[in-house]
Amino acid sequence: MLNKLSVTLSMVLVASFSMLLSASEVKTIEWTDLMPEEDLAALQAMPEIQHDYSQPSPFDDNYNGDDPAAGQWQQILQSAKVKEEFNNTKVRIPGFIVPLEFDDQQNVTSFFLVPYFGACIHVPPPPPNQIIFVSGAKNLKADMIYSPFWISGTITTQPMSHDLANAAYSLKADSVEEYTY
Repeated sequence: MLNKLSVTLSMVLVASFSMLLSASEVKTIEWTDLMPEEDLAALQAMPEIQHDYSQPSPFDDNYNGDDPAAGQWQQILQSAKVKEEFNNTKVRIPGFIVPLEFDDQQNVTSFFLVPYFGACIHVPPPPPNQIIFVSGAKNLKADMIYSPFWISGTITTQPMSHDLANAAYSLKADSVEEYTY
């Protein structure tokens, strides 16, 4: 009886320890991992962009065209669809920083993480499911924003809205490291 109790207790401890290890593992992800399959497929099926400035652009405020690709492009650019399996997951993702808040020493404390340099400053910003609101950053100087970074922390599917853009994901930063090639 004591032997069975010992084996059962050992199994429970091993299972608990395994759960703790898997919960603390950090999964390195890419930006396309955050896009639902239908958004990614639509993006990959888009025709090549034409730079014919003699024609109205779907990005013009007064565009009334009926170009189906333009409508599909607008849907992709506005997509806030998320992949729920990432909710409350520890991740590591590279990207560029768009500062939102600073502390009294001009350190960036919250920012949007975006997949490419200049996003959110130029029009249009990436789709919301390609923007992550990051809080909890430490010792990130404002003049460092021109470099890419690895951001690690717990990602959630909690959206965040700001004048610059909307983010479909949020992340509480555990670490911020300069990106190395």
